Amino acid sequence: LSTDGNGNVTQHLPRSGRRAAPLEPGGTVLLDFAYELDDAPRWERFYLVTGDAPFELDPVRDAAREVAAAGSQTAAPLLEIPPELAQSIFTLRKESVS
Repeated sequence: LSTDGNGNVTQHLPRSGRRAAPLEPGGTVLLDFAYELDDAPRWERFYLVTGDAPFELDPVRDAAREVAAAGSQTAAPLLEIPPELAQSIFTLRKESVS
């Protein structure tokens, strides 16, 4: 999922639903759609959350909403998710167009 400078949260894989999509280790997973950056200011921050067992997405989405509402422009905040889940973060910083 991702958050942006407007405080929005977008779920990417699966695009909808309550459970995480199963992934195979070591392989590349392509989405069946393209993600286009919008006009949200400052950043787009992508979170990849994984686990060894299937998990519900509600706690992950809730944690993403909390960090999106906080609006950190500096260090990417970690999601407060169950300890059995891992997360990787990629932040794309946007420059202001004046």
